[in-house]
Amino acid sequence: MDFLDNLVLPQSAHHMVLLKYLLVLTFILFIPYISVLFGTLTYSLYFKKIYVNKKESIYYKFSKDLIDLITFNKGIAFALGVVPLLSAIFCYAQLLHLSELNVPEYLIISLLFFVVSLLFIYTYKYTFHLKDIFEYASTNKQGNSNIDEQVDDYKYKTTSLNQKSGIYGWFTLFISSYLFIAALQLAVDAEKWNDLNNFLGLIFSLNALVYFLQFLLFSAGLTSAVILYVYFRKNNEKEEKDKNYLSFVELFSLRTGLISTIILPAIIILGIMLKPKTSLSFDLFGTAVIALFIILLISVFYYIMLKESNTKFGTSVFYLFVITLAFLIIKDQFAFDTATKKQFTFLAANYEEYQQKLQEEFGLIEEIINAEDIYKGKCIACHQFDRRVVGPPYKEVLPKYEEKLEELAQFILNPVKVNPEYPPMPNQGLKPKEAQAVAEYIMVTYQK
Repeated sequence: MDFLDNLVLPQSAHHMVLLKYLLVLTFILFIPYISVLFGTLTYSLYFKKIYVNKKESIYYKFSKDLIDLITFNKGIAFALGVVPLLSAIFCYAQLLHLSELNVPEYLIISLLFFVVSLLFIYTYKYTFHLKDIFEYASTNKQGNSNIDEQVDDYKYKTTSLNQKSGIYGWFTLFISSYLFIAALQLAVDAEKWNDLNNFLGLIFSLNALVYFLQFLLFSAGLTSAVILYVYFRKNNEKEEKDKNYLSFVELFSLRTGLISTIILPAIIILGIMLKPKTSLSFDLFGTAVIALFIILLISVFYYIMLKESNTKFGTSVFYLFVITLAFLIIKDQFAFDTATKKQFTFLAANYEEYQQKLQEEFGLIEEIINAEDIYKGKCIACHQFDRRVVGPPYKEVLPKYEEKLEELAQFILNPVKVNPEYPPMPNQGLKPKEAQAVAEYIMVTYQK
């Protein structure tokens, strides 16, 4: 996708710092959203499958509520999903410009799968509700055979579409998430840019696999925290009166939250151990330690709530998860910043060259030419003013160029053989302004 290189403008060091901050903000918006989206969809499909086997309404209700939890507004999907991914593509296209790394291209593919997954997920949500409507209509038939047959037909089709759209949505979201995580890890591993800069290398990268496992565990934990926050926070607008249902939701959320936060620190530590040395720094270790401490605190809260069968720390757990995510994102950005110092130095130098050429093109700066330095560097080895060296002395040739300075400059710029007693003068590779300056210097020195 070379068109990305054509759209990219060279960036100064200051602008690259701003792009890094923009990346942090992008991830703080996108990663929690896609984590909860993946978690709620996974749980919804899981409990829907249990309902099919056990036919207990509590599983069906929870499955339906879970998918409604994150898809309550299509604008949220655009604002927290599509826009941040576009922003990440833009930032990496700028920051990895001229590196020939395919990170922006992989993120574009991730974006395409993400958009497709949203279409399937919202289809899954709406067919859930349509299926209930057709189920109600089917059990309350009015004796009109044609309408009853159509209701049964639409009920069957809606049920089938609900099942397929949910599964297709999960698979496309899985692919989108994996490509996103793998592309970010490729950007950090500068030592293996050449080895992993292909699709197979990206897919089977050990760093990508470990960090995707970290994403799955974080998704499970954060989704559990969101469920606790939505159902059990104070002044809850979701007025659920079924105590058995609330007990079921509470037990599930606390168990999955505790299990995920117990395993998560080990995966985070493994991810740090697998990072290349070129991406390690004290800042990375510092933010990692803070994140691990907060995760430990969350797991303690989960354990206390599970042991005491209450959700008094539910809101705190939710906010602590958000803080943990911020530190994990900052940790990975420290790794990216450390691993790509050579790339950023190269881009900064490229920006200076680009800026200078642009200013010269528009006449904003005037090139300073030192004719004496050019003369001493190129001319003095073959020419002297009063004696023969390789070429003729200037006192023999300059008289014919008096008041013909332009002709002398043209000869210096494109020399030709004139005197058979001397070898031809080689082209010195000067620019027109340099040749003009040297001609003036030689003539003024000769006249003195």
